[in-house]
Amino acid sequence: MPTLFPDNYEKANIAKRKKLARNLKLKNGLSALDIALHAHDIFDYLTGYGVEKRNSAFVSLFQYAAEALGVPYEIIEEAFFTQTPLSEEELFAVSYLFNPNAKIIDKQDLPIVPITIDFYSMCLSLFDELPASFWKDYVKAEALLPETKLDAYDLEKLLQAFVQQVWLKTKDSIGKAEGNEIEKARQMFLAYFYRNDQKYYRKETQDMLLGLLENKLAEQVEEDFIIDAHLQKLLDEGDSNSICAYVIDHLSDWLDEKNYQRFLRSIPKTKNLSLMNQLLLLYQRAEAVESKEVHDWIRENRTLKNNAEPVFLFGGNQQKVNSETGEILKEKQTLLTQITHAPIVPYFEKTETQGKEETKKIETSPKEVFAILEKIANRTIVFEEREESVLEDHTIRIKANQGEEQTLADLIVCLLEKEKQSSEEIIRFENESIASIVMTVFCFKPLPLNLSLLTQLRSMNNGKVKLQQLFTDLLVRSDNFLQKIAAHMYEKEIEQVRPTLEEEIKRARELQSRAMDNVATDKANKKEERSEEDYNLADTLEKLKGNSESSEDDKTD
Repeated sequence: MPTLFPDNYEKANIAKRKKLARNLKLKNGLSALDIALHAHDIFDYLTGYGVEKRNSAFVSLFQYAAEALGVPYEIIEEAFFTQTPLSEEELFAVSYLFNPNAKIIDKQDLPIVPITIDFYSMCLSLFDELPASFWKDYVKAEALLPETKLDAYDLEKLLQAFVQQVWLKTKDSIGKAEGNEIEKARQMFLAYFYRNDQKYYRKETQDMLLGLLENKLAEQVEEDFIIDAHLQKLLDEGDSNSICAYVIDHLSDWLDEKNYQRFLRSIPKTKNLSLMNQLLLLYQRAEAVESKEVHDWIRENRTLKNNAEPVFLFGGNQQKVNSETGEILKEKQTLLTQITHAPIVPYFEKTETQGKEETKKIETSPKEVFAILEKIANRTIVFEEREESVLEDHTIRIKANQGEEQTLADLIVCLLEKEKQSSEEIIRFENESIASIVMTVFCFKPLPLNLSLLTQLRSMNNGKVKLQQLFTDLLVRSDNFLQKIAAHMYEKEIEQVRPTLEEEIKRARELQSRAMDNVATDKANKKEERSEEDYNLADTLEKLKGNSESSEDDKTD
């Protein structure tokens, strides 16, 4: 309740308050005073009320608060940018509606101010200066994607917090302000970062910020990632046997939830690598990227960049994959025990090479993938009001009223259940893990997994054996499943150059039958015409004969 403002200070604006509540899908409207008092942390405040589109909502809320309280909009906006809490006393002091002694701020029309502040350089320096904790504060709690991906972050809050840091840095750079320098800087700031309505970022500025942010996140994750010192020593020495033993002895590392998810994400990117090399690559990099030996990149018309940094993997016995068709040219090694006396050689990630891309990325929608899976399913698919999707004898029953991606994920799990029924919890976990891999391949959100099973495996005496078998099954089954999808995705209808022999014979018989029908019809027509001609001739002769007899009778008379 207000202490300085009257209790009914919003009476004249009650209709606007209700309209705002409807737009934000709130049962009860937010009071103007509460909005102003929470301007410094407006995003957290709106999150508490379940407001979804916070970035487009706060401007209209600030405008309403300024009008209802009778305070200059700039006062509330300043608190927002500087993250400085306002008090009711400060607001009442400048309220021209309710305080007769209010300090009226003169409004003057400023000329259009050219942007003379180098905000781009300021952004670059902030990306270097802000601590890692600043970025991590905005990682989504339920994020299933790596922290190098923008989708793993609450971008709305992160960008706004970053822009607020830019404004603070801008004010600091001005120092002791003279005249209206702060106001000019504010106008430049708004013109650079926001559209005219101040509700959304300028597209150019937003794209710039997201690009810088993505690079920063990738660098940050790599900086935080540290290779085990003992493994690094073995790699430096090139001791193949000891490295192989290290990977096998440390299998329990992959029972860690984050490491297990890193492994799942690596599978589509490392089709050419053995299981041993996939794990060894993940010991050296935070996220796996397609990696090959130098000669393999040369075959694909790619060259190494200057100062390219290698990773060290086992050479010699790797799976060969056709880069254009994806065809497997050599069987993949999916067992850790298959490495025997292979040398340690340098591999290079694709990001360390340069050259023309051979293939274009094909984007597919959930509906398109669902249509392909319907062909593969060879089952009746029905949508029902139910707790979860299930596979029955000849029917796949999908839970109705879900989003497209969740519906697709359910269908994939059901098809995997068709291959391998989840009689045990680990098989269900395996099927869901494969479904997560498939979803990632098509750039959809991976499935949330019940990772408690990893803890169970850790406590089992044969946990490492089960984990290795799980990894092998994940590699083999996910690859087979994706090949089935690819076979339907890239199939083309065969265009016939000429008809088959059977079709030619059938066509000839149809023509022959039609010709015979035509001949029979012609004969019937001719016979009918002749019969009509005979009849007419007889009639004519009869008439002539009758006429002749009548003539003779006349002569006799």
